[in-house]
Amino acid sequence: MRSWSPILRAVLALAAAYALLLAVARSGLLPAALQGQPAVLLMGILTAGFALGMGLGPRWVPGLLFLPWLLDLLLRHMPPTWVWPAALAGLLLVYGGGILTRVPLYNSNRAAWEALLGLCPPGLVRLADLGAGLGGPLAFLARARPDGFFLGVEASPLTFAAAWLRTLPVRGNCKMHWGSLWNQDLSGFEVVYAFLSPAPMPALWEKALREMRPGTLFVSNTFEVPGRAPTLRIPLPGRKDACLLAYRMEGIPSGPEPGRIE
Repeated sequence: MRSWSPILRAVLALAAAYALLLAVARSGLLPAALQGQPAVLLMGILTAGFALGMGLGPRWVPGLLFLPWLLDLLLRHMPPTWVWPAALAGLLLVYGGGILTRVPLYNSNRAAWEALLGLCPPGLVRLADLGAGLGGPLAFLARARPDGFFLGVEASPLTFAAAWLRTLPVRGNCKMHWGSLWNQDLSGFEVVYAFLSPAPMPALWEKALREMRPGTLFVSNTFEVPGRAPTLRIPLPGRKDACLLAYRMEGIPSGPEPGRIE
């Protein structure tokens, strides 16, 4: 179960808490003091507890404690029926690409873009951004390095559309692809960049080992490759653990050495 999507585990935790509370209430064992709003609080506590037992981290606890209160509020003040399919469609358009891949939408800051620019080798550089999000890094790099080529891959439809529009002014050396990052061949790039989550890192590293050429760089924003020491770690402002982690693919370098890597 711990290998399942975090969203799926959160939903299962909520369902398990509801089922347990409903069974206790129907059996007559639920004290009167715990009925009504206290029951909603208890359901939040149970949901958070089940979620922790399913392997979700502590950062999920506040949201799961609040979720039953939100559901109770919605049930007391029921919105029009069209709101629910519209909300579901909106979530799928923005986050649909990450539901099965367990990759949420992360936005990197300008400091990360500038650090990534410093890792690009001189001369012709080809960079792939896997999970390009809203396209900020791609647009920045394409403007800063008109001699390079920059490709973004994004699976969520609405997020892809935003990135496509954002990179439209630099279309001469920048392209966006809508689809899964797992289908993107990495062999033609000097730098591959990803800001994903811990979940896909082992499989993505295996893909990089199979496809990237010796001497090229795999760069991860914040999330480490398990069991692999990075060639270079560049701290970033913001979260305490925020950094760029650069991994040079082993073997004889295939081109000019990127700046800032010895």
